[in-house]
Amino acid sequence: MKIPTSQPTPLANERASTPRHSTLLSLFSRWELYILLLVTVYLHFAYIQTFEFDDDQAALLRMAYDALHYGLLPAVSNVASISIANPPGTIFLFMIPELFSTNPLAADIFVAICTTCAIFLTYFFVSRYYGRVAAITATLLYATATRPLLYARFIWQPNLMPPFVILFLFALFEGVVRRRKGWFFPALVLFGLLYQMHPTALLLGAPLVVALLLSPGTFRWRDVGLALVCLLVIFSPYLLFEYLTKFADIRGAVAFAKQAAHFDGQALYFYRLFLVPGDANANFPGSLLLRVSRRIAWFGNVTLFIVGAGMVLLLFIALWSRSQERSGEQRQSSPLLPLSAWWTTLHSDGYRSGLLLLLVWQIVPLVILSRHSIGLHSQYFFLLMPGPFIIIGFVVAKIVYWARSSWAAFIRYGTYAIVSVLVLAQLLGSVAIVIDTGTGKFDDRAFQPYHNDLGSLQNALSAADQLAQQRHLGRVYITIDAATQSAFRYLTEGTQVHTPTTLFDASSCLILPDPTQGAAVFLVGPYDTLTNTLLARFASATLVTHVARLGVSPFSLYVVTSRPTTPAPTAFAGHLQATNQQASQVSAGVSSWLVTQWQVLRSQAPSHLATYNYIVDTSSSTHGQTTKLGQATCAFSSLQAGEQLLVAAQVAESVHTPAVLHVTAQYYKQFPHILTFGPLHLGIDQSTSDPWTPLASTNGKKYVTANV
Repeated sequence: MKIPTSQPTPLANERASTPRHSTLLSLFSRWELYILLLVTVYLHFAYIQTFEFDDDQAALLRMAYDALHYGLLPAVSNVASISIANPPGTIFLFMIPELFSTNPLAADIFVAICTTCAIFLTYFFVSRYYGRVAAITATLLYATATRPLLYARFIWQPNLMPPFVILFLFALFEGVVRRRKGWFFPALVLFGLLYQMHPTALLLGAPLVVALLLSPGTFRWRDVGLALVCLLVIFSPYLLFEYLTKFADIRGAVAFAKQAAHFDGQALYFYRLFLVPGDANANFPGSLLLRVSRRIAWFGNVTLFIVGAGMVLLLFIALWSRSQERSGEQRQSSPLLPLSAWWTTLHSDGYRSGLLLLLVWQIVPLVILSRHSIGLHSQYFFLLMPGPFIIIGFVVAKIVYWARSSWAAFIRYGTYAIVSVLVLAQLLGSVAIVIDTGTGKFDDRAFQPYHNDLGSLQNALSAADQLAQQRHLGRVYITIDAATQSAFRYLTEGTQVHTPTTLFDASSCLILPDPTQGAAVFLVGPYDTLTNTLLARFASATLVTHVARLGVSPFSLYVVTSRPTTPAPTAFAGHLQATNQQASQVSAGVSSWLVTQWQVLRSQAPSHLATYNYIVDTSSSTHGQTTKLGQATCAFSSLQAGEQLLVAAQVAESVHTPAVLHVTAQYYKQFPHILTFGPLHLGIDQSTSDPWTPLASTNGKKYVTANV
């Protein structure tokens, strides 16, 4: 296997390691592409069914689903961390896999394919401008890097950025390096698309402006006009949304930008994070990642040092001096020349201009992000990838070219050895993460609120559905919480469950089947301590099995039969009938609860993303003073008259339990918020509700009493 050692640029200025006009057939002779394909396919597609599927993932797919099946025009994406709505570009992209399957696995495969394309686009980009050695180095490092891999393995709008960043660079380099006209149109459109994936893409405006300055004679006004038309098309739903909401998000973003900012080292920390193999913070006992990271995490410092040295080298070549052969003559330029002459030599030299553009792409956003008013997150640095690996590839190719003489072979092969060790270290860390996340060797509570993977959720739903059909039971009840509500809602409204299903918030309530309708299946979440306690005390519940789940705690699968009850004389008219005048004290975990029992009086049919909610307040009255004891929110995807409802109000240890409780309740229906503009119905990631209705007691009072 022969490793190419030619000068690292295919421009006319310097001889390329590959022919200028490579044919498709010649690509099949490049051994590195087969290695790259093998590594990429394994890292991106192994255990792919175990990708994270939580609130953000379900929200994105749900909006794509609504666009295709309900005719809602996506106006925004999900809500950003600063509480403003993102533009809808990624929703349109996720509509592509939704066309073929509503299974989230299709969307995750789509993300993995996009990242795989980004890796191969990186190879072709670096090979085109800096040669084959640089391309091999950059893409192997990029393909095995741990942090980019983590984001490539789940659904999220920033995770679609990588291929578009490379295409954006292609457009800039065609203008700056190759001096081809027409580059500004695709560059501006891609800039707008990247902004729709994450607002930090605005920082790519720096290399865009520099590219305009360094590409004389390539600018055309018609490119601006075409780009503005395209941008108006792709931003029109978002602009319409802002108009209908009186530009609330834009005003919020402006106000947010005025907050006090400060400088710190967070930006450099996250930049380095993308270069560290494995995870230096891995601490889960028994995980492969923990064992590997202890040995290889320090390689991140080596990689960061090479990137820093590479930036200095690029800066020296771009701004200080350059000697090259051109038509048999030597030409040198230096900033010691008069500024105008130096500038003329700079922007007339596409090679040097391209190096300067690489530096601007990496340094300017990093400096700007170093001054911030909120905490940074690693996804903010997607716009800089795979820049560090391209710089390393350039450095390696330069060293190999300078050491092409036989006497310097030890330098050349030493460089190959260092790169091989770095790639191997990154590969070990990435393989460890793939295996650990695919086999459940991680702490799911380290995520907020906790981590769920698609395979476990689908297996749990399938087990509940199969149990109901095997035993001919008419309904499945599923507990939900902050970690599972959006995911289970998306999966159950699709084709994942065939048995009629009710989802309910298990944080303070338990819905039980109508005693006259027989038993039902209950799928209980891994941390629903209160539900398990209430089932054991107030129902006849048989634990059928635990459904395995990646992480520590499994799902629990019950067959539940309600116990017959006798209606009490008081009720909230038309909604809830008390079935016991006695409130029960229950201990669940480390908390104490007061539980009241009710029968549902009205049915509520399941409706797309609708929830039916009761807000139940429990208080006591002593000597004319009212003391609030606790509040419970009960949310259901559907209700059936005759079902039993247990409402648990958490009581602080310091509160003395009274002899008599006063219970008040309110009811409201929550449903998706759809904006209408003429014939257009805009889909947004927001919900609205009917006015909250205070429920009146049949005894003429605003409350129902219960003895403790």
